[in-house]
Order: sequence, then structure tokens, then C-alpha cells
Amino acid sequence: MTEPRRLLAVAIAQFVVGVLLLAAVWGVLPARWWPIDVPFSALALLQLASVGALLARKPWALRLSRVAGWAMLVAGAGLVSALALTVAHLTGLYGPVGQGGALLMGVIAALVLPYLVLLPALQLAWLRAQR
Repeated sequence: MTEPRRLLAVAIAQFVVGVLLLAAVWGVLPARWWPIDVPFSALALLQLASVGALLARKPWALRLSRVAGWAMLVAGAGLVSALALTVAHLTGLYGPVGQGGALLMGVIAALVLPYLVLLPALQLAWLRAQR
């Protein structure tokens, strides 16, 4: 993949993830809780800012995209880890009663993993090739 096409692919992926993250935080979550709303909104806005910088071909766009990718990767890995620990806790503590909640948390972790962990890792690999 050529350099402009690779950067366009990264920009499109960051745009999709940023919009989905904002939609999830502000449209899907039933209650407002600032420890979730603030960091994930900031993360989504960082993704969208890096898209704007990439499309405008700013000299600092690659650096901002790397920062956005690492931030998303760290946040995604933390979220997936927390969900996995929640699955283990619900199953171990509540047994058969907690299996429904554990199943729900496992499904959420499976849905989050590709967008917040695997995609940022792929983007960082593509951006690394831009050096």
C-alpha cells in the first residue's frame, strides 16, 4: 500500500472509531458518569483531531496519530482487562446466578477488542512504516 493510501486508511479508521466511541458514550450508555464520559470523550476527540491533521497534511499529523493510537490501545487494553476481570469475578463469586452477567461482559469484551485494541495496533504498525 502506498504512503498516501495508507495514511488515508488510518484516517478513515480513526474517524470511524472516534465517531463510534462518541456515539457509544453519549448515545448508548444509559447514565452519565464522569469517570467514563470524560476520558472516552477526550479519546474520541483526539482520534478526530488526528484525522483532521492527517487530511490537512500537517507536519505533526503522524506524531498526533501515533499518540492517538497508543492512547486508544492503552485504554482498550485496560477496558478489555477490566471486563475480563469482571467476568471472572461474577462467575467465581455468584456461580450460576452470575453467569448471565458474565456472559454479557464477555460479549462486550469481544465487541470492544477489535475496535479498541486490534485496530489501534494495526494503525500503529502502518504508522511505523511511514518513517
